[in-house]
Amino acid sequence: MILLNPERSWSSNVGSCRWHVIASCIMGQIRDSQHSSRCAYSQVPTMTALPKSKSSRLPPNPNHAPPSAHHQAESALNAASNNPNFNHPDHVIPRPDYSRFQDLIIVCCHAIYLPDADAHDFPLYSPHDQSNWVLAPFQNANPETGKPGEHTTFLAHATAGLRALTISPDNTDLEKNLLILSGGATKPDMTSMTEARSYYHALLADELLSGHHGGGPTHALYTRGRILLEQHATDSLQNLLFSILLFRQTVGRYPRHVRLITHAFKARRVLQLHAAAIKWPKNRILVQGIDPIMSSQELQSAIDGEETSGYTPWEADPLGSGQELSHKRKQRGWDGSVVDALTHGLEACVKELVQGRVVGRLPWENDDNEHIPH
Repeated sequence: MILLNPERSWSSNVGSCRWHVIASCIMGQIRDSQHSSRCAYSQVPTMTALPKSKSSRLPPNPNHAPPSAHHQAESALNAASNNPNFNHPDHVIPRPDYSRFQDLIIVCCHAIYLPDADAHDFPLYSPHDQSNWVLAPFQNANPETGKPGEHTTFLAHATAGLRALTISPDNTDLEKNLLILSGGATKPDMTSMTEARSYYHALLADELLSGHHGGGPTHALYTRGRILLEQHATDSLQNLLFSILLFRQTVGRYPRHVRLITHAFKARRVLQLHAAAIKWPKNRILVQGIDPIMSSQELQSAIDGEETSGYTPWEADPLGSGQELSHKRKQRGWDGSVVDALTHGLEACVKELVQGRVVGRLPWENDDNEHIPH
């Protein structure tokens, strides 16, 4: 089954339900407002997460009317939302309106950040510390050249995806963007953590370092349904295809445009091979490339490695169903039994594609991608 939400709770040590606490704050604020209309004193609106005691109230400014019950209730709700001691639910309440999304941003995950946001000591770990990541040997720091560990690049990929939801040159159409972090449990012998979930945790940890103790922008965007986790992909083709399918299952139609964030030296593979393999229109896909910090020798090694182990094998086996690429998938934990969940409710030709066969015309080949209900 495709998991749309990470199995986590931000403050599991607090037993009270967030919404019960918010309701209590609102009712208390309304009673205070009604009382203030009969008394000479009024509560000064507070910006802290916890309500002020009555002893802290100050005389009102005679030039200003007491805050309305609506205003005080709204202030209480905002204060409650910023309180790190609330037990945030694993599901979104209420369910977001996904129908507004048109464009898909994909972050291809390449490693696993180990600290779990459910753990009580999660704030003690930094995503900037290489030891907190499961990295391949070639991804580690190189003291001889000064190259930092590539976990810094992976965090840059995730941050770029986050910014695609909040920043644009003209600051328009941002609400049409949906971000999917894509990557499965590719180190099954070491951890069951998926790459996608670990990147989400890395973003949370990075924001903790910046002082966002209530979850920060990442948690807020996730709660609003603007960040999803695709937790089955084991290679770059699956990153692209599975994210498109998750978008379709969630939104009800295929994305208008796709932007895929990965290494710059993989752009040719994605644009020339992967997009063509799944018949995705050339004018509806972009690659945002962010490479690791490398010396001249390391850059050449990366380019040569991509040509030998990346581009050439995929050119010979576009859907990755041959012996070499399918073996890599199995080593990374690929389980073919998830195909039914990945393609649930989708067209038969799409299921054939996931299984490594192209049959007939694919639905996204149409220019007019009409809304298809769930």
